[in-house]
Amino acid sequence: MQSPRASRRPPARLALLAGLAVCLGCSTLAKRGPTLLPTAHQTKSGPFVVYSNAPIKTDDPAVEALDRLRADLAERLDPGVDSDPGPVEVYVLDDRAAFLHLLRFYFPELPPRRAFFLAQDDHRSVYTFHGPRLDEDLRHEAAHALLRGRFGEIPLWLDEGLAEYFEAGPDDLQDRDDRLARLAADVKTGWRPDLRRLESLDQIHQMTPRDYRESWAWVDLLLADPHGGKPALLAHLRHGDENSALTTTLADRGTDAATLLARLSGDSPRVLAQKPVPPADRSARVVRLQDLPDEPPPRPGLLRRIGAFLGL
Repeated sequence: MQSPRASRRPPARLALLAGLAVCLGCSTLAKRGPTLLPTAHQTKSGPFVVYSNAPIKTDDPAVEALDRLRADLAERLDPGVDSDPGPVEVYVLDDRAAFLHLLRFYFPELPPRRAFFLAQDDHRSVYTFHGPRLDEDLRHEAAHALLRGRFGEIPLWLDEGLAEYFEAGPDDLQDRDDRLARLAADVKTGWRPDLRRLESLDQIHQMTPRDYRESWAWVDLLLADPHGGKPALLAHLRHGDENSALTTTLADRGTDAATLLARLSGDSPRVLAQKPVPPADRSARVVRLQDLPDEPPPRPGLLRRIGAFLGL
């Protein structure tokens, strides 16, 4: 795992872009990089190294949000999450315009949203910007980072469901009421939970806002039952892979769509029996984004990307 000092070097992808810039006779990313990635100041808190152009103190609300996230994950999910040695790089850009410029140039295949998490091998990074929802965005994307550090790659729906669950914090009753109200409206339109369909999703742009809500609801159901649901969830996190179906494991315990609907209507969930899940190996490049559209925009052409780099 990289040290905080080594982690300040741009990833290999940026080096390739720098080579392209040299071949085209323009300034290299080595010279232009600091104007895109904020590295003037850094603040360390636990596994997180927060980079910014303006100083961010350890008692800043953004840093405190990351500290609370670690505590929430350790208390509600798995104490081992809090032993993450890091580093998890967190880049907080000055504003949305600077963030979108970074996104367009370094990651043009990604949709222009508020924040994203990038992982490849042991390298984990969060990118976002100063804005009214900074704490929420940091918690969501940093949850992805801590979950990956603890459990490796996990199924898309579950990764997003857990990030949604810990986004505002499990003790934020207003946030929970708002989510339940939206799910109740979904039910009135004829929607029914379908965990097997969620498990079939393997691309982030396949997930709709309703899929995010349903993923949150399944996590909420499982973590509400410390005797059966939570152990089943942890077993899946520790030993399952993207090809193993939590649907089958839960069905063996009598938990299905009807159970979730009962939970949403205010009834108590059934107690789930424990059953081990066989281990599996997993490792892959992962990208997670906050506030996604249903479909990603087309990737801009090479000339347009070079023009954006040159400020044209």
